[in-house]
Amino acid sequence: CGLGLSEAQTSPLVGPEDHDRVGWDRPTISGANPMVREESVLRASLMPGLLRSLAYNASHRNPDVRLYELGKVFEVPGDPRSDLPDENERVACAMAACEAPAAVGVWRTLADHLRLSRSVLTAAEPAGLHPERTASISIEGRDLGFVGEVHPAVLDEWGLEGPVAWLDLDLESTLAAPVRPIEQQPVSRFPSSDIDLAFEVPDEVAAGEVDQTIRNAAGELLVDLALFDVYRGPGVSANSRGLAFRLRLQALDRTLTDKDVAGVRGRVIDGVTKTHGATLRGAAD
Repeated sequence: CGLGLSEAQTSPLVGPEDHDRVGWDRPTISGANPMVREESVLRASLMPGLLRSLAYNASHRNPDVRLYELGKVFEVPGDPRSDLPDENERVACAMAACEAPAAVGVWRTLADHLRLSRSVLTAAEPAGLHPERTASISIEGRDLGFVGEVHPAVLDEWGLEGPVAWLDLDLESTLAAPVRPIEQQPVSRFPSSDIDLAFEVPDEVAAGEVDQTIRNAAGELLVDLALFDVYRGPGVSANSRGLAFRLRLQALDRTLTDKDVAGVRGRVIDGVTKTHGATLRGAAD
């Protein structure tokens, strides 16, 4: 809510084709005596309901809606002897007119406020999501969910213009994930310095991998790092995209010199270009 998303509560019952429209390819559970065909299947994903809500708002000239929902999804029971579906509570965010970094920002904020241990984002291709703009989220080997963008073909099915940023988490696993200890953080009384760097990165390299390389190269002077732009278009090679990062540097004991800042900048550029086959696009605007 603090990030400007509105809570949605969509129906747990969807139509027979709704799962196909979001690329869901696993078995689903149908009701025996549904009142209407459009509400005859238990949802296995929060995506159909949230995309329907975005489409409804777009049709009423409200195209920039950002929604989140906490709710249960239902799958065919893993135990064939069970008469009840497997229930799983999830939290999902669907943000119209937003790219993947917006969803990553929601995840970072959520993880920070829950004091979760450092997460790892790994390139992934789950059903319904863009194969080049999506990552799985894990913490210490525990899979939590996915973050990225809804696939353009799925958006077409719902009559939506893209992009739509998407975050989908297993709520129980997220709340049970390892957390950081409560620690006091020293506050510097010296000014900080910002560096904006943009790299052209192959599509197969996840933004989270570049993020980690930057952190390793920048060292202890790095106090904040944010991916603030993803660019595709003129000036960027095919099968690549531009990733723009903002680094904030600060020392506890002194004002940083131009030499200090230049040293970090050089290490970061060297690390990203050599590790990921990236090229520097120059300082971001």
